[in-house]
Amino acid sequence: MFSCGRLKVLDKMFGRLSDALQSAADVLAPPPTPQQDFEYHWRIVRNFYADDRDLPRVHITNTNVPVHLEEMLQILVKEQSPDAEKDVQKSRECLEYMLETNPLDFLAERAILDAPPGIRVHILSWIRRFLSCLDDPPINHSSVFLPLQKLLTLCNGNGSPYEKEEILLLSTVAALVRKNPSYVNLFLPSHQHLVPLTSTLRGMSPTKTPVRNPLFDCSKESKRISLVPEEPTVSTTSDNTPNGQPEQADQPDPEVCDSNSSHRDSVSSSKAPPFTCDCDDKEDRFTLLETIMLYLDSPDHTIVVRAGEAALILTSLPSIDLSCCAMKGSLDDFGTYLMEKVWYLCQRIPEDMNPEDIEDANVSWGLNPRDSDAPEFIGRPQLVEFLAWLDYADCVSKECENLHPHLGDKFRNLVLEYYIEPSLLDANAPFMLLLMAKIVRQIHSPAFLNEIATWLVAEENISDIVGGDCLLTILIDNCQYNTHLVFHTLLFVESLLDNPNERILHAMLFCYLNRRGYCDPTTQTTQTWSDEEDERQKRRGSATIAIKSRTLAPSNIMKIINCFLLLLPRQMVNEGVGTCYEEYMKDANQHYKTWIKKTENFNWPIEAIFPDKEDATPECISPISGAVVPSRGPKRESQCNDSGISEENFYEGPLLKLLFRHIRCMPTQPYEFNLGIIAVMSKLALLPHPYLHEILLNPEISVAPGASTLWSVLQDVARQLLLEIPRIEGFQEKIAQTEERLLTNPPLISEPSDRNEMLFEAIVVLKEFCKELAAIAFVKYNRSTE
Repeated sequence: MFSCGRLKVLDKMFGRLSDALQSAADVLAPPPTPQQDFEYHWRIVRNFYADDRDLPRVHITNTNVPVHLEEMLQILVKEQSPDAEKDVQKSRECLEYMLETNPLDFLAERAILDAPPGIRVHILSWIRRFLSCLDDPPINHSSVFLPLQKLLTLCNGNGSPYEKEEILLLSTVAALVRKNPSYVNLFLPSHQHLVPLTSTLRGMSPTKTPVRNPLFDCSKESKRISLVPEEPTVSTTSDNTPNGQPEQADQPDPEVCDSNSSHRDSVSSSKAPPFTCDCDDKEDRFTLLETIMLYLDSPDHTIVVRAGEAALILTSLPSIDLSCCAMKGSLDDFGTYLMEKVWYLCQRIPEDMNPEDIEDANVSWGLNPRDSDAPEFIGRPQLVEFLAWLDYADCVSKECENLHPHLGDKFRNLVLEYYIEPSLLDANAPFMLLLMAKIVRQIHSPAFLNEIATWLVAEENISDIVGGDCLLTILIDNCQYNTHLVFHTLLFVESLLDNPNERILHAMLFCYLNRRGYCDPTTQTTQTWSDEEDERQKRRGSATIAIKSRTLAPSNIMKIINCFLLLLPRQMVNEGVGTCYEEYMKDANQHYKTWIKKTENFNWPIEAIFPDKEDATPECISPISGAVVPSRGPKRESQCNDSGISEENFYEGPLLKLLFRHIRCMPTQPYEFNLGIIAVMSKLALLPHPYLHEILLNPEISVAPGASTLWSVLQDVARQLLLEIPRIEGFQEKIAQTEERLLTNPPLISEPSDRNEMLFEAIVVLKEFCKELAAIAFVKYNRSTE
């Protein structure tokens, strides 16, 4: 028996012997090169088809063809490894061999025949991986593109068993086009001659004569077409010519008509006229995009998502030229398809859905909406599908600048005006208001938001908006005395605030406030602004003092805060539950930052001033950056004759009128309804607009006769509660119990058994609302003095 030491010695000896034998074998018969391996595997594949022309009925998985194809692909991929780059001359020999022998054309023919059964899916997968694994696949080489073009004809989106591999191949080609936008011309039949070729594309000349390119007019008339604009011939003396000979007029040269003339290539590109599209706007199309669109109606959601990604890649190409008729036609077809799809799915949503289900549905087009764990409810499949396609159309509108006008017009005409608007003005108004609120929250495209603004406001320019009979005003006025519609209308208004548009906000609020009619002009402004603030205003622009707005940051801020906190007497406030307004500071600060970001591009004034002072203020300070920006100029006075209020009186607009009226009615309204009212009012108070800030957050201004501010409305509510609550026995204990019940997390909400419970709930809502207003005022003060 050998010892362990002797075994190790023997192992080492046998190892050295094996290395020596291998070295000798390599000398006598060296290992095959990668190109020899590649040729071997390709020969096996060819022999498989050559040996049996009828091909057995066995499935392709029962043969060795997939194995040899995989080995060929691995050899091509390995050629690109860092080790292969050491020998540059041999680094691409297999790829060059493949381009010369053109195996892809043979494979494409086998995929079309699908013989033996199943070979098509393997070839589609092989070519897709070939295009995606190479660093720079030669898609513009004839031996690659021509077979690829044949395979694309197989992709018809008619539910074939191979549609997954088909859409993956299309997505890969779309990604290559995105990487090299010049490849777009490969898929525009009349533009294929423009692609920088690495080899002649055999059989790829245009199938018809270009009709709008002057270079090819010789096909109709035998006259000279010059690439350089010719100067008119003028007879001159010999002194004006270099050789003392008069210039001769150019004679027609039939050789210029030859499309392969070398003269055409010798002309300087700086003098050549711009290329004119030769596509037929009725027949020619962007074939790759048109093929991908066929898969958008697939019953398989995964296929639809892949097709949507590929279409988004192509339509967002920065190099798209809309002067090309084929490209423009395909983009228009794509936009029309999307909007008609959204319009059709919108009509399928049942109108008897639960409002909470509409509000809680969160769908993104890239996620699978058929989630088995999601709660089921009436209309869920239709709502989810509609929201998913709306989100996709919104994404396309954001990413594809060339589709903005087309998508926007279709969205407004089909979805908003044709379907939603008639229902907003009849018995289906509650459902449509909730659906519109969801639509506004779902979209983020500026183009779609602008179309919603045009639909609601009608005016394109802010300076032309004066209120009146626009659709937005009609919708708010319709619920002034219709309690059933108030809740739904407020949800719609809240969505407009969450996704703000300058025109909508101006029509809803600022066209009524911009003349500061809520203030008494006979009262001096020293009640609001101190001498210290006037001095700071003079020094505005200093590097050490950056007061952004004296309207938002008055010196009497603590007095303003105390007005809100001391609105209710101490005996009606239970200090044992909750804390002071500091508990709202964090949320108010975070939300105010959000509103500043959302409205940073709005051209809002910085100070609240009377109209007669606007001419003396040609510039204003941006409330966001503190920079000096030009003022919008004199504001137009809103005419509100339709409201029943004379022009001499102040009219706060339909929205503030609605909110003020329901805040006054808080003691007689349900708790949830009051929460909805103050939620909208809190968002309005957060807007960094000086006029709105004054009317909502400054109790110190002198109110004009007949006008209302939020502070005066809150005083009315407080007086009403102070008259009724002290008459109830043990009201302090009941207020404390109501606070404890409502301020828990989650709150314990129950149907009130009598009117007294509504009074106690109104007290709690009013007290917390005043805390929130104090926090918002203090946050805006701090942000304006940073």
